[in-house]
Amino acid sequence: MKKTDEYMLNRIKWKAGRHGIYKRSNGYTFFFDELPESIKGHLKTDLKEYLSGIPVIFFSKPSNQWTLLCTKCVVGYSGERVFCIDFEDIFEIETYPFWITKKSKLDWDELTISDKKSNRYVFHTYDGYDHNLLHNILLMCCQLVA
Repeated sequence: MKKTDEYMLNRIKWKAGRHGIYKRSNGYTFFFDELPESIKGHLKTDLKEYLSGIPVIFFSKPSNQWTLLCTKCVVGYSGERVFCIDFEDIFEIETYPFWITKKSKLDWDELTISDKKSNRYVFHTYDGYDHNLLHNILLMCCQLVA
């Protein structure tokens, strides 16, 4: 059964609430609706070809790399190029054991996703809390579209 954009929007917002997005205001993660109009307009205009569904959560970091989670896809900016992957095309969301990354889980700020064609994409968040939020929402979205 295909899920509507409104259904996915409500599920994503619900999941974000369960992970404490309302309690944590780090200045780098926002619900799309809460962004200033200038930024929303810029994203909608410049990303028209990438957007699929309704934009929901915007993750960014001081290096100007960012991730935009929508109701049908996730869009990323590496600092050099924009890329997008639909939930239904996600093959694997990679997690790394602590001993490989040499980072505390709270310092994780990148999430690597592979698509069904073996392309790998790195999506950026501010810190481990936002990394965990994005990871868990993507897992839920992939289950919902399967």
